[in-house]
Order: sequence, then structure tokens, then C-alpha cells
Amino acid sequence: MARYGYIRDQKDIRYLILFCMSFLPFAISEADLLDIVLIDDGFGHFEFSEAFHALIDQGLIACVDTGAEKQYILTGKAQKVLDAAQNELRASVRDKAQASAIRVVRKIERDATIHTEHVENEDGTFNVTLEISGKKGLVAGVNMMVFTPRQCALLEENFRKNAEQIYQKMIALLLTDGDDAPFTREGSV
Repeated sequence: MARYGYIRDQKDIRYLILFCMSFLPFAISEADLLDIVLIDDGFGHFEFSEAFHALIDQGLIACVDTGAEKQYILTGKAQKVLDAAQNELRASVRDKAQASAIRVVRKIERDATIHTEHVENEDGTFNVTLEISGKKGLVAGVNMMVFTPRQCALLEENFRKNAEQIYQKMIALLLTDGDDAPFTREGSV
């Protein structure tokens, strides 16, 4: 298979993984890390997996038990490797890696603020809870009753995808008076 990117061998892939993880302020799942490091056409999932597990075996990446999904962080040993080989990657690859890490961190942080769940009622209906929370607690939430598991899934999926827009539309709708003009703090338009 022809390699087109700058990252071509296992050593390069391992260093790219470590470099990308150095930007992360918290532990990360293997899937999210893969999303960060696939910035170069020189390798794919299988090469990533081989390099990732080699780094774990070498003690450069540690697994953290956070519950349902395994999360990974750099060890102190990894920081020494990064310091010793700080110019192993081309500047363009380092820039792409940093931008990719920032993108995924923002996605993870956003996803952490959105909560959805549903509970089946005794009569066969479902209560769906959709919430956005912030640093100070609940920002907005809504509970609604629906009739099928499919409706639950659609509400939860669409809320996760569009939470900010839904929140803005709810606020706009709730802050309109009878003339469809938004209220101001003083109660006038």
C-alpha cells in the first residue's frame, strides 16, 4: 500500500500519538484519540492500534478507570520521551495535530454538558429528559412524554446534535410577548 503522508512508520505514529496526547487536559478514550491522530494519509486504524498498544506496553500511556469506557493519559516517562524528541515531526504535522487535539477537546467538553435519558412508564409511555448543564449546574432542561422507543431515540439524538440551537429557539420563543416581539429586561421592546 502506497504511503502519502509524512507519518510512515511505527516510530512516527507512536511519536505522533504521544505528541497529540500532550495537548489533552484530561484522559481520553482510544476512539477520541484515533479521531485526533488521523490527520495524515500515511497510516490508518490498524497501524494506529498497533502503535497505541505498543505505547501502553512500554509504560508511556496509562489506562485510567473512569467507568464505562477506558480512558488513557500520558505517563511521566512519556513526557521525557517527548522532551528528548521534540522535533521528530514536521512543523506542518505538529500544527495539524494541535488543531485536531483542540477540535476533539472542544467536542468532548461539549458532549459532557449534554445529558439525555429516557425511562419507560408503567403504562408503556416513556419520559425523556434532555438537559444542558454548565459549570454552575443545570442551564436548561426539558422532560416530555412520548409513546415509542423510536421517539425517545430521535429526541435524544436530535438534542445531542442541536442542543445549542434548541436552547436558543426555546429562549427566543419563551421571551416573546403576544406581539411576537422579544421582551427586554425592562419589559418593553
